Amino acid sequence: MKKKIAVLGECMLEIQKTQSGLRQGFGGDTLNTAVYLARLARAANVDLSVSYFTALGKDHLSDDMINSWQQEGVDTTYVARYADKLPGLYLIENREDGERDFHYWRQDAAARYWIAREDNDHLYTILSDYDLIYLSGITLAIQDSASLTKLLNLIKKLKESGCVVAFDTNYRERLWPTPTPAQAQECYEQTLALTDIALLTLDDEQKLYQEKSQNDTLTRLQAFGLAQLVLKSGSDGCMVVTQGKEQWVPTTAIHDVVDTTAAGDSFNAAYIYKWLSSQNAIQAALAGHTLAGQVIRHYGAIIAQDAMPTL
Repeated sequence: MKKKIAVLGECMLEIQKTQSGLRQGFGGDTLNTAVYLARLARAANVDLSVSYFTALGKDHLSDDMINSWQQEGVDTTYVARYADKLPGLYLIENREDGERDFHYWRQDAAARYWIAREDNDHLYTILSDYDLIYLSGITLAIQDSASLTKLLNLIKKLKESGCVVAFDTNYRERLWPTPTPAQAQECYEQTLALTDIALLTLDDEQKLYQEKSQNDTLTRLQAFGLAQLVLKSGSDGCMVVTQGKEQWVPTTAIHDVVDTTAAGDSFNAAYIYKWLSSQNAIQAALAGHTLAGQVIRHYGAIIAQDAMPTL
């Protein structure tokens, strides 16, 4: 399996509040997916490369982040570095039920300027060499209006050139500048029209569209003609739709959940990895459940290497 995956998005410094104090790391939805993809490929010794596309500063913390990604096996060749910007930062506080509260400092983060400062033709030349492009709703939400148009035009050209596009809406209301969901809806709909593999979360979709049932959500999403639609429902399982056929894929109960950070991101990584190797969406969903089920048993977005399951 010789494949190249490009992951587009933002990574931030992560501060985890624990019983013993504060612990520093890094995280961001797309970076989490990139790391888990790279780990799965390396563990299986398959020829799958994962490149991360973003922007950071030229400070020591940005250096540390890039070094950490490289140690994970993520290619950082195309990470832009801006001397006048810094990475964003977020703090996680965990609740007793395993859910978490986030506090962000990201308004002037380097990643917000990546599309605006880079040349689209140059990015297209680089990215068109990749088999699969992965991005999320956060990749979209951090762009200003002009950059958003540039990014969507880039994805459209890549889709037309034969790249597979995988997308997770990962709706975060606070990231969108308008008080109504209309802008996020329009942006996501434009992206879904270019998407081959949609890895979505039922709660996010219903919050964005005020839908009352899973059937309502599935009906709306299937109108996009997606080759693969995965609608995740947390600990219950996920609905997989391919070629118009719906199949529910349940999870195995996890009784020692401590932190659900990156559950969806890790699911997406395992799904994409398994689908590339098997071309079987159900096997891919089961792999997603396996990895996500292990991730939520540990604190932080990126679990220890020795805690990784075998898929």
